[in-house]
Amino acid sequence: MRFPKKQKALLEKLPSDVEFSTVVRFNSAPQYTKFLKMKAFEGSGVLWVAGDVVYFKSTKGLLVSFDLKNYQILWKGENLVNGLLKWFSIGDEMKKIYFNVESGMFIFNKGPQNLTTRSIFEKLLLKQAATK
Repeated sequence: MRFPKKQKALLEKLPSDVEFSTVVRFNSAPQYTKFLKMKAFEGSGVLWVAGDVVYFKSTKGLLVSFDLKNYQILWKGENLVNGLLKWFSIGDEMKKIYFNVESGMFIFNKGPQNLTTRSIFEKLLLKQAATK
């Protein structure tokens, strides 16, 4: 599958111990909960798992990590304010990021693994359960 230039550059720089990775859209907590916004998502980037940690790096330079032993992964489902997209979040009270892949009738990016928002969420839950 052909990725946009910025996402491709991020994928090419991933460490060698990555278990799986995918290109996603994201929102920070303030953007996700904002009622009036220009776009349903804040940006895009790459989400990957290495060891017991989920990492996310956006095309804007945001880099966050979530230890699967300490952070919650929650299914948010569809959100009218966020363009009827399906979302899940990773985080806690202090740090939370929301992720999705689909965009209404059009698919943003399923990548070579054909991952959906729900399947990414489920993979992360399985990985988290294996760490405990």
